[in-house]
Amino acid sequence: MKRKQLIKTCEELFTEFNPIIQTFDSFIHDTLGDCDSPEAPPDNIFIKQCLFSVVRYERGLKSFLKHFFFDNAASVLRTDYTMYMIMLTLGLFRIEELGMEEFTKFCHAQDPTKMSQFLQYTFDDADDSPVQAAIKADWCKDYDVKYVEDTLIGTITSFMGDMNSLAASLEAKALGLVAAKEKAKEAAGIPQMATKKLTVPVEPKITKPRPRRVPEPMKITNDVKVGPEPGYLYRTSLEEINKEKEKKLLEVRERTVRKYTECKEQPFNFHETRSNIEKVRQEVEQKRNSELQFESSHRKPLPDFTKRNAVVKLNAAAILREDALFKKKQAEEAKLIQNYEEELRDSTEFYRWRDDMEKHDDKMKLEQVKLKRMQAVQSSQNARDALDRQFNDNKAIADIIKEEAELMGNQRVLEEEARVMVGRQLVQEVREVEEKAPRKAEAKVFRDRQQVRKSQKENLAAAWEKKVEEDLYEKERKMDRIRQLRTHTVHKPEVKVFDPTTSAGLGLLNEMSLVEMEERLEINKNREETVVNEKRQAIVTNRAKKQEQLAQRISNIQRIREAARDSNRSARVQQKQKETEDKIRENEALERSQVILSKKLMEEREERKQKMIDLLDEEERRKKNQQFQGAATHQVEETHFDQLLLGNERAAKMRQEKAQSAAFVYEKTKITARKVVEKEAKKKQRDKAVLYAQKDLEILDKRQDLLVKNKAEVAQKKFAFSKSRMKEHEIKAKLIDRNPYAQTINNMSLTLAKTAKEDAYKSKSNVVSMLTS
Repeated sequence: MKRKQLIKTCEELFTEFNPIIQTFDSFIHDTLGDCDSPEAPPDNIFIKQCLFSVVRYERGLKSFLKHFFFDNAASVLRTDYTMYMIMLTLGLFRIEELGMEEFTKFCHAQDPTKMSQFLQYTFDDADDSPVQAAIKADWCKDYDVKYVEDTLIGTITSFMGDMNSLAASLEAKALGLVAAKEKAKEAAGIPQMATKKLTVPVEPKITKPRPRRVPEPMKITNDVKVGPEPGYLYRTSLEEINKEKEKKLLEVRERTVRKYTECKEQPFNFHETRSNIEKVRQEVEQKRNSELQFESSHRKPLPDFTKRNAVVKLNAAAILREDALFKKKQAEEAKLIQNYEEELRDSTEFYRWRDDMEKHDDKMKLEQVKLKRMQAVQSSQNARDALDRQFNDNKAIADIIKEEAELMGNQRVLEEEARVMVGRQLVQEVREVEEKAPRKAEAKVFRDRQQVRKSQKENLAAAWEKKVEEDLYEKERKMDRIRQLRTHTVHKPEVKVFDPTTSAGLGLLNEMSLVEMEERLEINKNREETVVNEKRQAIVTNRAKKQEQLAQRISNIQRIREAARDSNRSARVQQKQKETEDKIRENEALERSQVILSKKLMEEREERKQKMIDLLDEEERRKKNQQFQGAATHQVEETHFDQLLLGNERAAKMRQEKAQSAAFVYEKTKITARKVVEKEAKKKQRDKAVLYAQKDLEILDKRQDLLVKNKAEVAQKKFAFSKSRMKEHEIKAKLIDRNPYAQTINNMSLTLAKTAKEDAYKSKSNVVSMLTS
């Protein structure tokens, strides 16, 4: 697939892709198939990568193109929006992977005028350029500032030279195309001269050699000749052969046994040798195994480091580090003492207050964590609401985009009608001109060519005569100069004698003789040796001073360590005592809390037990009452049944009254609901009529606005067309200024063509008049 077709395919697929309906991967799989397999076509892989980059960097691309279309509204078409987006992706985000050579080919595949203007606008690193001003600010809203400066602006800066040269070549190509169009317009209506056909070589008819006849292959017979059947096959059998085999094996075995039993020599008894190496080896291994102690916890008892001091060898860095730490502690203690002397107060209360406040801060942090959890729940709800709002906004934007697409379609139809109108007018003008202009142009060109040819011949003859005279004069001058040089040039030998005590005599600032230079070098050498010896002596003395200082610091460090060891020992004892006391207090508090808890549990248990006893007593009392009331059971049952009958009568009466009232309410509600429905229907009809009237007014207003907008856009397009026409005229004028001779020849050709056409028209009219007469 060609590069132009690749870009066109990317544009079509990007316009078809809708992220609301389908994901990017599923869309690519449906349109291009599997692009991740090794057998995938390279074109499909390129299209997928290009579309992925466009979708990924869509916000940055839209920010750039917004400024690009605003700044170049008169010379850029809105229909090329997707094409510019794809080319910006390749040139800004994927240029390092694609390479400058391939990107140049993609640019040459597009319209050179558009690409030249696009590259000049994009790769401009000046401080007042749009990329450094407005576009960079919009990019920083969407991306990180470092990414914008290092990656995006850095890519523009690094490729600016190559892109400017590419833009210059595209501009030259665009100028060539414009010149070709102008030449085609000027040559309209001029008949082309018939050209002679080129000679086509024809292959001679040479007799072809006959194919050599291949001899037939020799026949090889595959018959197998079999002789008569041998007679020894039936002399024996398989059983007899096995018996003979076993018999031979037995004979061989007996012969071998007899050979070794009847041997006269003493056999070798290797297992009865007198060597005791194996016995000694076993004894040594047992002795070594007895010394091993694998089951013990330690092979040797651990040393008691408390009985003897560890010998630690300190280097200079460790000594200086520990001395600096000691001095730092001394400075802190001196500062505390000074503060106490100056302010007459102790900072213990402050540290206690600080500990309390740290505990309070920890508590506040826990409360803040709870608050943040509640805020997280609220933020999740807000996020869901935001998603719903975004969905509604996207839907509204989609409706607006559909309306804009419809308006753009109408605008495209109007532009097409305007283009057709301009084309018809241009065709009419060409038809009016093509009858008279070519002949006049041909005649004028022929006359101009004759005059130019005549003037050029005269100028060439005069220039040739002048050149001959100048050559003769120059030749005579050179010969005269050679003769002068031969007469005046005399070579004299020079002998130079070197004197080491004298200088060259050139007048330089530090000029001296060889002897003086050697003396000064010797003096400098002695001075350097003296300086080196002094430095060595200073180094030795400094080293001795440092050794003394280190010895003093070591003694000081040992004294400090002993004091710190004693203080740490006492602090550890106090710490252990404090931990023991704290543990005792905790155990006492735990025992008290356990006693209180056990008492509380006992009270609750007693309370529940008392409640159960009360319930059992109540149940027993209820059973006794039932037994006492069993004598009047019959009378109680009769009264009970009478009350049941009266209750059923009352219930039936109440149901009847309730049903009647419900039926009355239902009928009344039905009538009211019918009136409400009729009222709502009339109200809806009125609202619908008002809404339709408002919509009609809005449609009329929008139609008028659209007409005004279309007129303004048509006027803008006309202005852009006139501006491009002026630009083409300027380009044509530049081409004429660059090559006036070609323009002169072109004008002469047009004049000759016009005159030829006029002559032909006149001859034709004369013939017609003669025929009519």
